[in-house]
Amino acid sequence: MAQIALEFTGNILAYNEANNAVEAVMPPEIDGEAEHLADHAGITPRQAEAALEWMRGRELEEIRRAAGDVVGRLFAEIVPATGKIEPRVVGLRFLASSFLLNRTGETLTHLAERCGVSKQLADYHALWVGDRIGFHGFAQKRTEARASYAAAQRQSWSRLTPEERKARRAGKKPNTPAAQDVAPAA
Repeated sequence: MAQIALEFTGNILAYNEANNAVEAVMPPEIDGEAEHLADHAGITPRQAEAALEWMRGRELEEIRRAAGDVVGRLFAEIVPATGKIEPRVVGLRFLASSFLLNRTGETLTHLAERCGVSKQLADYHALWVGDRIGFHGFAQKRTEARASYAAAQRQSWSRLTPEERKARRAGKKPNTPAAQDVAPAA
C-alpha cells in the first residue's frame, strides 16, 4: 500500500484494521503544567493555575528589579557621587549609554557627528560605560574581538620606529613600509 505524505493531507494519518489510511485523532494533553503541580503539591488544578500565575508575576517583578538595578548602577557611574561634575563628561557618557542601548541601528560615528565630538571620544566613553556596568551594547563587536584587535594593533605599532610612532600620533603618515601597515585606509 502506498504511503500518503503528511504535507499533502495536513493531518496525522494512521491505518485502520482494513489497512486504510484514516485521520489519527490525538487525545488532548492529559497533564499540563498546572495538573503536574496539582498532583505534586496535593492541591486542586484551579489552585495550581493560580500559583503558576503568581510565579509568573514574581518572575516579571524580578526582571524589572534587575533592570532597575542596572539603570541605577548606570546613573551612579555616569554622575559621580563626589567631586566636581563635568557636564560635558556626563553628556558624553549618556551619549555612550544611548549607543549601548541602541536598537535602531544608529552608529556611534553618526551619534558622535550629531553631538559634535570625534568618534574616538564617543567610543572611549562607550567602552568606559560598558566596562563599568558590565554591559555589552547591541551594536558592539564581541568582547573577544576587542582583545584580538588590540593585540594586532600592538604588533603593528611595535614594527614602527620611535620617530614613526611619534609622527603617526601627530596625524602624519610616514612613507615607510612598517608605517603603511598601520595607516588607515582612505
